[in-house]
Amino acid sequence: MTLLYAVVCLMMLPYPQRVADAGGSFGHVVQITLVMLVFSVVAALSTWLIQKRHRALWFGQAALALTFAGVLVFAVTQR
Repeated sequence: MTLLYAVVCLMMLPYPQRVADAGGSFGHVVQITLVMLVFSVVAALSTWLIQKRHRALWFGQAALALTFAGVLVFAVTQR
């Protein structure tokens, strides 16, 4: 999903006025992309901790649960 939003941002970059004409804002799309990037990085690191059975396994599990909850809250609060 993060990569999809990154591609959309790159496609919109030369045409910010068209985005505004369609009723959206380029800043909002960039915000969604950055938030999803942060969630993806946290989820990836958490998954790595869990897969490797690292000593901080509990930290990875907690971070993964919080990331999932954060994505749900972020998705619900949009628009």
